[in-house]
Amino acid sequence: MKHSHLRKVPDSLPMQIQEVRLLAGDVDSETRTIDLVWTTGATVRRRRYVGWDTVVPFDEVLIVSDKAIDLTRMNAGAPVLDSHSTWSTFSQVAVVERAWIEGGEGKATIRFPKAGIDKQSDRMFGLVSDRIIKNVSVGYSIDKIRIEEAQKKGDVEKVIVERWTPNEISFVTVPADPKAQVRSNANTFPLVFDGKPDAHFAAAARMRMAEAVRRLG
Repeated sequence: MKHSHLRKVPDSLPMQIQEVRLLAGDVDSETRTIDLVWTTGATVRRRRYVGWDTVVPFDEVLIVSDKAIDLTRMNAGAPVLDSHSTWSTFSQVAVVERAWIEGGEGKATIRFPKAGIDKQSDRMFGLVSDRIIKNVSVGYSIDKIRIEEAQKKGDVEKVIVERWTPNEISFVTVPADPKAQVRSNANTFPLVFDGKPDAHFAAAARMRMAEAVRRLG
């Protein structure tokens, strides 16, 4: 009996996150605003599953440009969260006032509420101002990818993210394992593939398989 290896291509992917170790910025205590860098477009080594028990590494490359990044959500007042927590409004500590692309980096000015309104926000503003918390992370949806298969032994597959949408910025303590793809189970977003059809089917199936395994694990 023959088994079919054809799997359905998903039309959406869950939200992704990527950490940025650089928190550069001017802190204005009067306006309670901070300028920071939320993406540098660095290549991140991630991993996917082949079958149920074989892990294969691949590199995710975020393109950082005005054409590649949709800043609509960011400039509509995207939330600034504590550790990507989206389950309660108590997790929001600030708001994005303005986001832009400059010098191959994604930058933003964020604003905290007035002192005394929210204890969590006051605590976070104090820790960031005092340079205790220095890491930020961006939560984003992938809109279009291009896959470059490994060309020779020792190389890994590259997933070039040609269009993506940042949805929120988070302050984090210890960044997640950069080799593991961290996904939210709450929301999915449309995805466009660019490349050979066979590669599309294989890559999409691998991503969906990895998600299923993580939910079961």
